[in-house]
Amino acid sequence: MKTKEFDKVEKNLHKIYFVVAVIISSVLSIGMPLFSEPDGQWHYSVSSNIAHLSNDLSAYGEPIGTGTDVQEAAYQRGDWFEKYFENQIVKMPIEKIPRTSSIPPVLNFNFLGHTIPAFGVWLGYHIYPSVGVMVVVGRLVSSLVASFAICMIIKYLKRGKLLFMALSLTPVIVATTASLSYDTLSYIAALLVFMITINVYEAKRMTWKYALAMLATTVFVMIGTKTNIKILVALFPLVAFVLFLQRRKELGKSSFLNLNRRSLVILSVTGTALLVLALAAVFTFKPSLLFSAYRIIINFMVNLAPGLSTNNIFIGLLVSPYPGYNYMPYWVAGAWYILLVLVMLSEEKFVKSKLLSFGALGLFLANFLGVYHGFLTFLGAGYNPAPNNIVAGAIYGQQGRYFTPFIPLLALGLSNTALPLKILSKRSVLYLTVGLAFVSNFILIFATLFGIYYL
Repeated sequence: MKTKEFDKVEKNLHKIYFVVAVIISSVLSIGMPLFSEPDGQWHYSVSSNIAHLSNDLSAYGEPIGTGTDVQEAAYQRGDWFEKYFENQIVKMPIEKIPRTSSIPPVLNFNFLGHTIPAFGVWLGYHIYPSVGVMVVVGRLVSSLVASFAICMIIKYLKRGKLLFMALSLTPVIVATTASLSYDTLSYIAALLVFMITINVYEAKRMTWKYALAMLATTVFVMIGTKTNIKILVALFPLVAFVLFLQRRKELGKSSFLNLNRRSLVILSVTGTALLVLALAAVFTFKPSLLFSAYRIIINFMVNLAPGLSTNNIFIGLLVSPYPGYNYMPYWVAGAWYILLVLVMLSEEKFVKSKLLSFGALGLFLANFLGVYHGFLTFLGAGYNPAPNNIVAGAIYGQQGRYFTPFIPLLALGLSNTALPLKILSKRSVLYLTVGLAFVSNFILIFATLFGIYYL
């Protein structure tokens, strides 16, 4: 396909994404076990509380916990549909529900992230008041709204459309949108930040329209997303500063960065010395950070939690929303990693600023370290005392979904014009994206149900 012909296709990528996403997410909404997302029972309870339909999950034998263990017996006995879809919910006062005994504050990601799922749960209740119908309808509503929102973001995005499409069709993201989880809103907010950043950079100037969009999005992200997503708004001042420097360069003024070799060496040595002194001071006044650094390093040198645990970031980043229950084969994760690299290399090189590229990579690293540091004291399944692998340095709790929304940051690095790597056949990459999306999401359903019956 010639470049001009593919340009016509690229203008319709948002439509292709929407059709594929709706088909896959609808199948996942119906086919995946109930509560198959992390903390699924909790997300259902919060959503039903917001819908003023507080009910007792123990009537189905379900705890306010996580996982699909309780459903295994019903699947194997063959009465799963009767148990979860025919038996009606048992309402109870919200204050008696364990762990979710109140409605979260409105201006909070917990409330805002469950608003659409709550509407879906309410709609499902009025179709038939069983937990199965309420969850499935809630999933369908959430996935439809999320798919439309992502479709609009891809439509108005000026660069990187194929990457946004591919990332949004990975099993982790599609399964998240086809659930009651608040992670869907955080992902959409992250894409919105990237869209505005890329569009502002492409426009090569800051306008009142973009400034207001940045301000509104910043408020939205600060109120409506999980903690780690908030650091993405640092892209706004970064891209504004990059445009400021480019404008000064166009006017023939100093960019503050055009230093001669001698000044650059002095600045580098001084900066390195100050960084070493700062780290020495930090470790002196807070020696526990040394142990934190050790734990993070040891996790990437030794596999302290082998198997399909929720700490399996390799498959949890893109293909397995809940690795301990999905039983996804490793080759599917490998295929998606390769595909996303091909997608990023097939996109047009549009970033000329090394500052923007390195700044994006810095934010990716900051989130990476921040998430790991945040779970240093988390003891997995409530172990007390901690088992040997945790004592040795294992970090539990971090999951792929905390890192997936940050992948476009890598694209801002690979899209730099200074990198000569480029894939020419964008058409083939598009075909691979759609094909792998259907295959991998089918495997997600099959592997999850296979695990319930036989593993």
